[in-house]
Amino acid sequence: MKKLFALITIALLITACGAKDQDAPAAKATLTVATSPDYAPYEFINPDKKGQEQYVGADIELAKYIAEQLDMELEIKAVDFSDISSAVGLKKYDMGISGFTFEAERAEIIDFSKPYDTSESACQGLLINKDNASKYTKLEDFNSAKIGAQNGSAQLGYVNEQLTEADVKLVKLLDDGILQLLNNKIDALAISCEAGQGFMLNNKTLELSEIKFALNEDDGTMVILPKDQEELMAKVNAIIDEVVEKGLYVEWMQSATELAKELGEIGI
Repeated sequence: MKKLFALITIALLITACGAKDQDAPAAKATLTVATSPDYAPYEFINPDKKGQEQYVGADIELAKYIAEQLDMELEIKAVDFSDISSAVGLKKYDMGISGFTFEAERAEIIDFSKPYDTSESACQGLLINKDNASKYTKLEDFNSAKIGAQNGSAQLGYVNEQLTEADVKLVKLLDDGILQLLNNKIDALAISCEAGQGFMLNNKTLELSEIKFALNEDDGTMVILPKDQEELMAKVNAIIDEVVEKGLYVEWMQSATELAKELGEIGI
């Protein structure tokens, strides 16, 4: 009789637990987004926060919005910029959002979304020490200089195309490039004017050279996805259409710029 009672009790417990599990909401799928958080105001780190909350910037807000619209949990992965494309191509991450512009070489391993911002591609230049400004009166003058450029970046492409005789020094992080520039280990750092203006806020000895790169015709910055993700790409493009139409990215950029100024995270 005791055994029968015990068996009935166990059966009731199993039934109750099963009912509870069925009533519990299903966990959301996770959207993993790779970014290189060294590029304020696009993506950078808030040292006052921890975990996922430490990643901030206009591109991070875009990632949050995409995840929200897809009804997924967002997980930001900090990755060296030069490694993001190949990692996304290998499907280690669902997408990359880190100021990517179209490049034919990248397009062999990943797909590009519609553009979500064109402000960065409007101006590409060279950050220099103010004392050296008189040395550079035309782009060709930089051919005799040591030029820093982030590995895998659009700026590296401009240097390789337009300063073929320059001594190119690859940097993993823009902060590293700034330190090398401040310590005169390089003569200039190739950078978007938007990001360059940010670094100048906390580094008063630096300035953007008046000499700028001749711009390639591109469509702005885009989200990158693994190849042949047609359904996800269609959803992302529809979300980007909404972001552009509502001017959301412009708002995120303004807020991110103000936060970067407050934190001193635009510069060193």
